[in-house]
Amino acid sequence: MFENIWQDVAMAVGFFHVVGPIALRSTFRFATRCEPVSVTSEELPQEANSQFAPRIPQMQSLGFELIGCYNCGEMASDTKSFVAYFVNRQTNDFSNVTVVVSPGKVAGYFEFSTRLTNGTLIETNTNRILPLTPNNPDYRVFRFPKITEPQALYDVHRQLLAKYANGFGAQGEPKGQEIQRMVRVVEQYGARHEKIGYMYLADGGAHYRLTWKGACLMTWRALWPTVLVRRMLYRQQMNSELQELHVSGETALQKA
Repeated sequence: MFENIWQDVAMAVGFFHVVGPIALRSTFRFATRCEPVSVTSEELPQEANSQFAPRIPQMQSLGFELIGCYNCGEMASDTKSFVAYFVNRQTNDFSNVTVVVSPGKVAGYFEFSTRLTNGTLIETNTNRILPLTPNNPDYRVFRFPKITEPQALYDVHRQLLAKYANGFGAQGEPKGQEIQRMVRVVEQYGARHEKIGYMYLADGGAHYRLTWKGACLMTWRALWPTVLVRRMLYRQQMNSELQELHVSGETALQKA
C-alpha cells in the first residue's frame, strides 16, 4: 500500500515539474518600462488604501517624508502594483509600502532601503515571498515577514547598514526625482534577467518573457520539496542575522 502511495506522490511531483514550466513560460511577462502615475488616496483601490493609510503616519513618525502614492500598473502578468514612496532626507534612506493585487489575492509589505556610494543596495523588508531567480550581487536583501511594525524593522535596517556598509555613505536623489530611484530598480530587473539567460525581450520590446531555462528553474524552485528547503534555510539565515545584531525587544521574537 505504502509503495503505491509513494509512486503516486512521485508521479504527481514529476507531472508538475514537467507541466509547470510550460504553463509558466506561456503566461509570464514582465514590463520593460515602469511608469508610475501619482494618485490620491481616493483614486487607490480599497485593497491598497487600507494598507497605505495606517503606514503613512508610521513612516512619517520615523522621519520619512511621503513623496507620493503611485499606480505602477501591470508590471507582471495579471497583477496591479501600487506603491507609497518615502524618503528620509537626513539619512538618505528610502522606504515604501507595496501592494500587489492579482485575481483573488492581495499581497503587501513594507521596506527600507539604502543605496551606498559604491553602488550596493541594502534592503530590509517584510516580504515573505522568496525570489525564484539568482540574487543580484549588487543587492543585499533581508526579509523579516514576522516584524509587523515599521519602527522595529527600521531599527534592524540601521543595524544592518552599520554591519554591511563597509564605510560607504548613503546615496540620495535630487529633490523632486526621488521616484526615479524605484523606476531604475524595477526596470533593471528584466534587463538583468535577460543577461543571465532567464528572460528575453518580446512583444515588440514591451515585455520580457521567460526562456526555457528561466521557466524551468523558477518553477522547480517554487515546487515541493525544494520550496520547503529554501524557506527553512532562509529563515535560519535571517534568524542568525538577528541574533548577531543582538536585537532586543519585539524584533528579537522573530526566531520562528
